[in-house]
Amino acid sequence: MKLAELLNERKSVKDEIKKLKERLYLSAKIQEGDVKPAESPEELKTALVALFEKLNLLIVINQTNVRTIIGGKSLMELIAERDKNIAIAQALHGLAENATPKPERFSRNEIRYVPAVNIKEIRKEADSYSKKAREIDNKIQAANWNTEV
Repeated sequence: MKLAELLNERKSVKDEIKKLKERLYLSAKIQEGDVKPAESPEELKTALVALFEKLNLLIVINQTNVRTIIGGKSLMELIAERDKNIAIAQALHGLAENATPKPERFSRNEIRYVPAVNIKEIRKEADSYSKKAREIDNKIQAANWNTEV
């Protein structure tokens, strides 16, 4: 596969991620009394994480000439893994934010929204991805200061 093909595929995956995040955020809450959202937030979240994994592979593939190895992984692999974890954490924080009910009602007759996902668990999962990203970033920064060019 040529580099140009990889770059086009990477752009396509990034566009898919953007659209999927929008759908996920729309399904994060439902009107009180509704049984379920139009699309399953769990299925959309799983698909989103899978797209980030695919993007991670595409970023790593086009950087095969990176020779700096830290803990058995190339520096480029660590950067891609860090960026993936940051992106997943941001998407999950966005999901939790969009699912959190806001005081939008002014009377009892107005529609009340309730979360369609477990906000506490989503935030906990997002925090774990953020922690992974910070740990990887520490390794990357150490390598940046210790590697001669």
